[in-house]
Amino acid sequence: MIYFCADDYGLCSNASMRIKECVDCGGLNKVSVYPNLDSVNLDEFLNKNIRLSLHLNLVEGRCMAEPYEVDLLADEKGNFRHTFGGLFKLWLFKNKKLEEQLLKEIRAQVLYWKNILPEGTDFCIDSHQHTHMIPAVFKTLIKVLRAENISLKYMRIPAEPVMPYIKTPSLYFTYSPVNIIKQWLLKFLWIIDKPLAKGFEIPTALFMGILFSGKMDEKRVRKVLPKYVKLADKKGMDIEVLFHPGFLDKEIDFENKNIVFSKFYISENRKTEFDSVMKIKERSVG
Repeated sequence: MIYFCADDYGLCSNASMRIKECVDCGGLNKVSVYPNLDSVNLDEFLNKNIRLSLHLNLVEGRCMAEPYEVDLLADEKGNFRHTFGGLFKLWLFKNKKLEEQLLKEIRAQVLYWKNILPEGTDFCIDSHQHTHMIPAVFKTLIKVLRAENISLKYMRIPAEPVMPYIKTPSLYFTYSPVNIIKQWLLKFLWIIDKPLAKGFEIPTALFMGILFSGKMDEKRVRKVLPKYVKLADKKGMDIEVLFHPGFLDKEIDFENKNIVFSKFYISENRKTEFDSVMKIKERSVG
């Protein structure tokens, strides 16, 4: 199975509208939803065979735990303080309060998601900026899932396989150096994370979306995806292909939302990803 996924549903009404348009045209079969920004109605995805996922968010918007309980993560107004880099540094320098406060915030988001999921819907999870791959976050997330007795159907593990890209030399000079660093950092973090999940089953899939991050254009996806399909068949795994098609025509009013990455949400590259989703259909990939 190939899951074409859109992240960032629930960012704002316009972004969600674009993602819903991709769903309605048949270009998406997975949607990842912010728990802490705009209110969302998951019922509109019922009977559409769409896999829904919690987009755990520790870097934008407001916390869902009480601000005074997570003052390392959020300010007195509840606005998150850190990006991926900030959380990574807190873990790297072994801040003793980090896991304690992560436990409260992650639990609040997980329980919120559990409560709004339509009955019988699979529990899937990923995260904004892939912060769940930071070992302290990953360890705490597993602890919460265990404690709440959640039967996990899917967790995104954004550790991209290398061979599909090595076997596509025509793309060698199209990758952003920043994305190459991200790819290898996430692969390294997964090596650290694996032992932290000992005894806890993590259903996952081969992932595509790091090296092309910021510009998942149709041409490059079509070149690499068949190689993913061959690898997935060999391993007996599904594939997840990540897009960010919720583009905005202009910067909307993010006042009081603590949106740190607004310039990325209005990037023309998101329109490119929207167009790619509208053209790429699962049935057309072999």
